[in-house]
Amino acid sequence: MKSPALIVAVSTSMPQYRALYSQAKELGDYLLKKMDFKKLGTVRSSAFPTEVLVREDGLSTLPECCFYLNRGRRDVLLFTGDSSPADEQYEFANFLLEKAQEMGVGELFSVGARWADSPAPPESEPKITGFATDATGVSKLRKYGVKVLEDEPAPFFASMVVAMAKDYGIRGYKISVDHGEPIPHARSVAALLGVIQGMGGFDVDLEELKSKVRAASPTRDAGSTSIYH
Repeated sequence: MKSPALIVAVSTSMPQYRALYSQAKELGDYLLKKMDFKKLGTVRSSAFPTEVLVREDGLSTLPECCFYLNRGRRDVLLFTGDSSPADEQYEFANFLLEKAQEMGVGELFSVGARWADSPAPPESEPKITGFATDATGVSKLRKYGVKVLEDEPAPFFASMVVAMAKDYGIRGYKISVDHGEPIPHARSVAALLGVIQGMGGFDVDLEELKSKVRAASPTRDAGSTSIYH
């Protein structure tokens, strides 16, 4: 592969949290729709929630995620699917990073929502925040207009896999956005992809996302809005 970058785009499968935290899965779905990805393999794991997913056709399947590959001026690997791991997150991150190392990945971009802040007003433009495994990565984030996070916790798998990437010789980036935009998160996904494609060295058409952005309603006082509608 040609200096492959890996995008990790998995969100919780718990229905009560989808309105808040499904940006990563939406981003993965959009990339699969807009870019020519070939499936490399499927992952099922006891780390995923103990549930069966009933699809739109009424058929049941186990939750799974897949590796995909896009060939371009820089090869892009994508890991996305039904759920992020709910248990055994260290073990799952080690598994994922071992596979990434075997495939020659040098940079990893993990996508998700920021957890340590109050919801942003629904009408606001998304602000992309993040952190990296080393000073060079932090400088690159700043170069692409990402606000570097400082002195706050970053929980769960999407953040852990970034910190653990250093042990595998992989530079990791967490690219996040404050939650608050009503679902679907078209504005947030477009902003996230605008940064990731620049940093990752690939191109994806964002026009369909931009066309889905809802017209802004009048600004309301903080705390008086709902993210669910």
